[in-house]
Amino acid sequence: MQVEAVVAKLRPQEKFLYIEFVGNVQDITQIPSVTLGDERRNPDGTFPADFQKKLEGYINGGFKLEQAGQPWPGELTQVRYDNSLDVTRSRFTLSMRYPRTSGQTQVLKITNTLFDYLPNAETMIVAGGTTQRLKTGNQATINPADMATNLMRNVQQFLISGMEHIFTGPDHMLFIFAFLLATTSFKSIIKTLTGFTIAHSVTLVLTTLGVLSFPARLVDVIVALSIVFVGVENIIGLRKESEFKKRFWVATGFGFIHGFAFAGNLKDMGLPEGSALIWSLLSFNLGVETAQVLICCLAFPLLLLWRKDTEKRRGSSMNWKSIQLMLSGLIAGAGLVWMFQRLFGG
Repeated sequence: MQVEAVVAKLRPQEKFLYIEFVGNVQDITQIPSVTLGDERRNPDGTFPADFQKKLEGYINGGFKLEQAGQPWPGELTQVRYDNSLDVTRSRFTLSMRYPRTSGQTQVLKITNTLFDYLPNAETMIVAGGTTQRLKTGNQATINPADMATNLMRNVQQFLISGMEHIFTGPDHMLFIFAFLLATTSFKSIIKTLTGFTIAHSVTLVLTTLGVLSFPARLVDVIVALSIVFVGVENIIGLRKESEFKKRFWVATGFGFIHGFAFAGNLKDMGLPEGSALIWSLLSFNLGVETAQVLICCLAFPLLLLWRKDTEKRRGSSMNWKSIQLMLSGLIAGAGLVWMFQRLFGG
């Protein structure tokens, strides 16, 4: 289940409240009531004037701001897109300006119905040190003059998001399951996952802070390749009945790449500012680790029980090794399909 997330970043100034919306470019080109028609996006990354006017009306109607019971309409000041070879990764940036008076202290109420035609659509509202997740029809209240960091809410939101990224990401889950499938002890899987955790945590933090960067399309391809690699390695190792002595380094190496994927998801959510940024990073990473531990704690004992039951039935046509080889082949095949889809934009 993929979440269609749009980030709304609030930037209060003395005379205006600026809100910057960032999301998938398809989100604004597929709005039923606002279509590009035969018009084309401009080469410089902007949109036609008529489309921008329609878009402004849609944002004011789908992201309603009220203060003291009065509607607070905004003016579209900029909309552009960052193109990508993979259309699903092309992003739009849209800026709205809302006039305000100095010292304004009334509570701001936001009602969100943006992109309600998309399944699982939600808007992440980033205000100062706080991030709130609004699904279609939900409301939020914010004080634009005093947007203090709500640390506990921030920790909770990013912790849940980190867990969701694993549980809704079949590629990451399959990568972990491929290791579990050929592992015979908890000690071995803990060692392997420790390398994976350390590696992806490093790139997650450094990429989010802007120290490192890597093309998103290439990251997705290598993530799929990592699944193929581990699946094939399982098959070769199981056939030769050899030990997987290099699993720690395989998990660590690919962990750096998976960290770029985690960071891309985190940045799309929208990050708060100041010290809340560090807490958000830690919470998201903790959510990722929690999900991984839960998967291992549930899947690994079940695999051991399956193996034990299979070995008891020695007269069965399929032994445990055959099951491991078959599942490893399916894992490698799934990774290969994803790799070609991501290579050729499928």
